[in-house]
Amino acid sequence: MLLNLTPHGRGDLDPEVVRTAKDVGAWLKINGEAVYSSRPFEVYGEDSVRYTRNRGYVYATVLNWKDSVLNLKSLHSNGSTIGKISKVELVGSNVAMNFVQDDKGLTITPAKTSLPLTGIANQSLSTGIRVLKITHDKAWFNDDDPGAVYPGWFRQCNLGTGDYNNDLTLSDTPGDAWTSAFTGKSISVIAPKEQGAGKIEIKIDGKTRSTVDLSTTGSRQAQQIVYKISDLNAGRHSISIINRGNGKVAIDALIVGK
Repeated sequence: MLLNLTPHGRGDLDPEVVRTAKDVGAWLKINGEAVYSSRPFEVYGEDSVRYTRNRGYVYATVLNWKDSVLNLKSLHSNGSTIGKISKVELVGSNVAMNFVQDDKGLTITPAKTSLPLTGIANQSLSTGIRVLKITHDKAWFNDDDPGAVYPGWFRQCNLGTGDYNNDLTLSDTPGDAWTSAFTGKSISVIAPKEQGAGKIEIKIDGKTRSTVDLSTTGSRQAQQIVYKISDLNAGRHSISIINRGNGKVAIDALIVGK
């Protein structure tokens, strides 16, 4: 975001400009987890709601919060990205959020009216723009999450082919490596299988564990577990996924087990 704070010719800032900047900073201090290091969700938004995701959570920034019933159609059950929702929180508030998730969306009902966010002079910002933090059971590590490094690979989004978060990281050059660190005892690699796809080599902590053929006959298969290891020592590990040729390869997500 470019925020233009223009001073007077004499070099000072208008008090209203200073107040606006401080209000934005105060709002971000409370709601920053939905912004800093976040990534796009599978859809940009709907109506007056904007989605992001971060560290496995989905965030819904509501631009006209009214402490009333809210239906988020994009967070319906049995989607490609959202799993079963177990918790909905209003960031910066302890007001309980009652919710029902079904095939029509996620319906949220606040238990009572929430207090305005503190430290913000602008009332429409402190009361009307709020963030919902959503916990669900399909909180995978997506192929573009913070920490993933993939020089030479390219991204494709809004594919509509059933992939996690509706995006993929792809390579058509043998030797390209996608790498990331993770903490856990197990890890699964999620990738699509399709006609003409190539092979990937999977290394854990620098050691080759498997070479996987991503090609298949017949129709394309999204969100396939193409590799899994579950006997790692608890702690920090690294994974490298290397294009080994004979066709284009894609990475969709990782499932990390603690």
